[in-house]
Amino acid sequence: MDIIQRVKQENGIVGRDHEIALSLAILNSGHNLLLEGPVGVGKTTVALVICKILGRKVIRIDADDRYTESKLTGWFDPPLVLKKGYAPESFCEGPLVKAMREGSILFINELNRMPEAVQNVLLPALDEKFIIIPHLGEIKASPKFQVIATQNPAEYIATSHLSEALRDRFEHVILDYQPEEEEIAIVKKETECEDLNLIREAVRIMRLTRNHPKVKKGASIRAAISMVNIAHKMGGGEALAQAARTSLPTRIELRDEFETSLNDLIEELLEREKKKLISPLIPLSKTNLKQKVILEPEEEGHYLVSLDELKKSLAARYRVPLAQIDGWFIAQRISEGENIFQENKLRKSALRMAVKEVMRRAWKLVGPVRPPKQKILGLFEEPYRGEVNLDQTLEKIIGKKLPSRDDLVIERREERRHQLVLIMDTSLSMGGKNLAIAALAAASLALKLHPGDFAVIVFGSSARALWHLNEENSPEELVSDILIQPARGFTNIEAGLETGLREIHSTHFPWRSALLITDGVYTVGRDPCHLAEKFPRLFVLLTEDYKMNEDLCYKLARKGRGDLFRIKGYEDLPHKILKIATLILR
Repeated sequence: MDIIQRVKQENGIVGRDHEIALSLAILNSGHNLLLEGPVGVGKTTVALVICKILGRKVIRIDADDRYTESKLTGWFDPPLVLKKGYAPESFCEGPLVKAMREGSILFINELNRMPEAVQNVLLPALDEKFIIIPHLGEIKASPKFQVIATQNPAEYIATSHLSEALRDRFEHVILDYQPEEEEIAIVKKETECEDLNLIREAVRIMRLTRNHPKVKKGASIRAAISMVNIAHKMGGGEALAQAARTSLPTRIELRDEFETSLNDLIEELLEREKKKLISPLIPLSKTNLKQKVILEPEEEGHYLVSLDELKKSLAARYRVPLAQIDGWFIAQRISEGENIFQENKLRKSALRMAVKEVMRRAWKLVGPVRPPKQKILGLFEEPYRGEVNLDQTLEKIIGKKLPSRDDLVIERREERRHQLVLIMDTSLSMGGKNLAIAALAAASLALKLHPGDFAVIVFGSSARALWHLNEENSPEELVSDILIQPARGFTNIEAGLETGLREIHSTHFPWRSALLITDGVYTVGRDPCHLAEKFPRLFVLLTEDYKMNEDLCYKLARKGRGDLFRIKGYEDLPHKILKIATLILR
């Protein structure tokens, strides 16, 4: 038996031969490894088994959003600093410095739960094999120093996207859910239950949650293990249903757009397993009105149809394949005022479908929403908040015989808020696909910013505010308002800026900016440059095309004390606008 199979057997690993072999090749090549996969697929176990196979010492970090730079690199011990100063012997090594000096493997569990500032500390260590510690100097890494990290997918709660620079320092291996037979073997091993039928039923119920249309996050293997353990203790058989009712609610997450409770969903899964119905079809029942649409009355009354029937109707009217009909297809057409969307009930149903798809894309773009933080330094005061900043405090008390409470420098992290007014063109040239893209971009900003810190101004021949600052509306409402916004008329940039100015001066928040999306060509109104300098800060996003007025956009940004950004294709607007927002919010 080779070492891989022996270590797998010793640690109870079922399957994962390909992932382990690939990970070993990456580490033996001198690279760093990032394991990504949903909760419960064994990322941590696989990582530790790989280290055992290599025979390497491991220093482990379990990351969270409270992890600090000093916890990662190390800190100076205050009593020793007072006695010896900032000497090497006064420094307490953190896990990063210790792993670098020893040439060990630094294992970071759930890397993308770390704050961005802490993640950035890793960059020079991974790239140039050294870091700089204030008062201590350069710490060089042993040639054997490597990092293995795990992360949950970015859509999970309390996680964030890794920066492009940091991801570039890792080789990426995905661990997905294992095949059904392997999961059955895992449950059998973990529970020591001999009732194979009970195990198979529990695994099937668990796996049904992973592709159900109402479920955002399905259950991990832990759910099946729990169900079998509980049912086995209760005598098996019918007890599995009771075990599922206790094991699944804490391990699955429903999609927001469905009016279904966890209990109702679990009962549906149990009934399906009982009848051996594997296909996750949505039943057409009176309780599931959000999954149905009402078409025009036919002769004697209304009738209900599924979303599939709506798609078939739209495919027939547009004369396109059924596969092309989805929420995004509708979002690109609903503003055009075509006859098909003039029927009120059909329009409402189609709009709901379009909004849902735009929001799905926006959530995917933004990922988990973690508000930016800023570091605040201040003197000690009641009530006590934060923690002592050792470096700043030590600088104040060195040489004093009797330090006072006023010498304590307290560091705390607070949410950094910034109000933003988005001013965008919705004239005739913005209809159809461009308006859908604009709705996606606006929804992404609404998700990224604090509620009430975002306003939207639209302009054509005239201008109006769709959203106001200090009003907490839902992003879904904003998307709906933009999609039904008629794209017509001329382009009056001056009217857009005037309305934006009224909005931005309606609040006295300390950090305020405006972002204008335009090609710089106005067909009515005056030259808008005289308004730019009245903004606290005005940023301009130039949509480049053959008739753009680059000079005007540059003047607007310069007079508004902002920057000029460019996009060549409107399809890139949502990605670009999020990058600009990140720069503005900093």
